[in-house]
Amino acid sequence: MPKADLHVHTRYSAWRHLRFIHPRDCYVEPKQAYERALAVGMDLVAVTDHDSVEGALRLLEAPGVDPGRVIVGEELECFFPETGQWVHVNVLGLGREDHRELQRLKGNVRDVVGYCKALGLLHILNHPFQSYFGQKPLQAYIEDILALFTHVEGLNGGMAHLQNRSVGALCAAAAAQGCELTQVGGSDAHTAGRIGKAWTEAEGGTAAAFIESVLGGRCRPGGASQGVWGLFLNVESVIGTYYARLYSGRGEGGGAAGYAGDLLAATACLPAAFGPFPLTVVALNQARQRAVSRAVPGMLSSLDWNSMALAAR
Repeated sequence: MPKADLHVHTRYSAWRHLRFIHPRDCYVEPKQAYERALAVGMDLVAVTDHDSVEGALRLLEAPGVDPGRVIVGEELECFFPETGQWVHVNVLGLGREDHRELQRLKGNVRDVVGYCKALGLLHILNHPFQSYFGQKPLQAYIEDILALFTHVEGLNGGMAHLQNRSVGALCAAAAAQGCELTQVGGSDAHTAGRIGKAWTEAEGGTAAAFIESVLGGRCRPGGASQGVWGLFLNVESVIGTYYARLYSGRGEGGGAAGYAGDLLAATACLPAAFGPFPLTVVALNQARQRAVSRAVPGMLSSLDWNSMALAAR
């Protein structure tokens, strides 16, 4: 079946931390991402930048690009207002007006899901347990997932293998109770080399047909995830690209004063940008995700499926 990497970032993904030095979460050009995806065997590619559709829309107009192979997407950072927990929701097949409305609604993930359902937009909960820090009991969070989403990212190429397995266990438990939860896959690539490492297979040779198959649950994930070392190397690659651009006069602070400010502040941050500190952050984050993932199977066996309010699905 045709394959599509449903989770790819480009240079239009900003990083939500250290914004005073204007870093990006990725420096891959949209057309570069498109060409890389096709080169490694993808039939289609979804550009899903953080809270932006600009890269995907520009790709549609780029010379030499087949628009039928481009899935316009956006990885929307939404929130559960009662706890402040963020979650990332991939919305696929949207347009600029949808983007504007979703940006207005993203303070409440339930409003985002309601909007997507009303318009028939494919929406997927990415890496479901990445943002869980115990903001509410794990059982309550799992019940939220089941009540809101029909599609989850079951294979994220950048997450720990154990987290992907725990999402699979959740989907299997839901299916056993007649509550279908469709799994998709995506690389979560922030560098060109990671594109196509995980994907979704579904019928349909065009973006519209592919999305329709995924919406109907006629799909399956494929590929593999990376370990702590692989993730660390990718993080360092993005950081290295930032500094290479900055020190070669391509900083993004805006104007001479902005560039000078970025240069001074980023240079002050340089000792912490490489080596033990980012490796420790990555390792601790992966350890936390593994701990949460280990708790999921046991929690599933204690869920009262009959009492859960799943009508919203």
